[in-house]
Amino acid sequence: MEEMNRIPEEVVAGNGAITANEEPIEAVAQETDVAVEVPEVEPVAAEQAEEPAEEAVGDADGAEEKSTQTPQRTRTAPPQIRLDRRHILDDGNDLVMANMPVDTQRREIRQMEMAIAAGTVCYGRIIAVEEVDHKYVRIIVKRDTLRIVIPAEDFFYHSDMKDIEKATDDERFIRYRRKASHMLEAAVSFLPKGIGYDEDGIPFVIASRKQAMDKLQELHFFGPRADVHVGSVAKASIVSTGPRYVTVECLGIESVIGTGGLSAFAYIEDASQEFHVGEGLMVAVEKLDVDKENRTIDISLSHALIERSEAKVEMANEKMMNGRYIASVVAVLPKYYVVIIKGLKVRGLIPLENYNGVDPLLVGDDVVMLVTGINKERNMAIGRCIKA
Repeated sequence: MEEMNRIPEEVVAGNGAITANEEPIEAVAQETDVAVEVPEVEPVAAEQAEEPAEEAVGDADGAEEKSTQTPQRTRTAPPQIRLDRRHILDDGNDLVMANMPVDTQRREIRQMEMAIAAGTVCYGRIIAVEEVDHKYVRIIVKRDTLRIVIPAEDFFYHSDMKDIEKATDDERFIRYRRKASHMLEAAVSFLPKGIGYDEDGIPFVIASRKQAMDKLQELHFFGPRADVHVGSVAKASIVSTGPRYVTVECLGIESVIGTGGLSAFAYIEDASQEFHVGEGLMVAVEKLDVDKENRTIDISLSHALIERSEAKVEMANEKMMNGRYIASVVAVLPKYYVVIIKGLKVRGLIPLENYNGVDPLLVGDDVVMLVTGINKERNMAIGRCIKA
């Protein structure tokens, strides 16, 4: 209080504050015959009066800033409006369809109850990864308006996570959380087990991804009517990506497809830039080994196989001899550069001495390749090159 009422002895001229040389306010009132109410000011201690003027200037500036602040506005809650759902107005428009949100949710709950009763596998998109007491991870999937909850241990049961069974609880927590964070927006399968309601009355579904994938594996691989074989084509869901691979869910299994199996037309430098989580991908079964007794599946999926078969991709042939092609360096060996000819998906081999340049080539460099030889068995071209 004393600090606020104190009048500094010296103030920089021009900022509108009273200085020590100005006349007292009582004298001004007497000369002008104007009644002025003078507030009582507590006496200022001597040591406070001798404080430097710079501090006083700071106080005056601070007071000026405070005086210019805009007063906060108080917001009032909007008035509560009660909807008249008993009498929905109708203007006779029979060309459009519309439903009340509560009716839509009730229909979705009925459909989910039917799926629970029938044991039907459903699909949804991952929208969140939640922690419980910093000990457990749960995956949140959205199906229409319903929230699907799946524990991480169940969710990743069929995922390839090396030595996860040997990890401690803390290590599992970190690995589950990290892996799930890369799968946001992925479309995954689940088997609904029950419906509950939270404290706000919002419905949610407890589900199992493991049981859904078990059921799909029994149908397509282990059962009496198993229908998967080498050459089978299916639609896969991309659940995660990396620079050199994508992971897909398909027919109840998770499988990794390397960049070589993603395209038959071009060299893919970074798969995560070309393919995205949540997208679909047509794949073909390239290799398959099913052990029904031990219930294991060894499978290799390929998108490039479909492109080669459907689009009739050109292979290495005599017409390429003495031709010049643009290619990308994919590997540097002790004696050779390995390249991919763009547009053809044909691998090229260039001896180091056949490179006409100053600086050594690096992975990712583009070159112009002169084809001087063909190896049909390996679908490979041999030749010389210069840097593009």
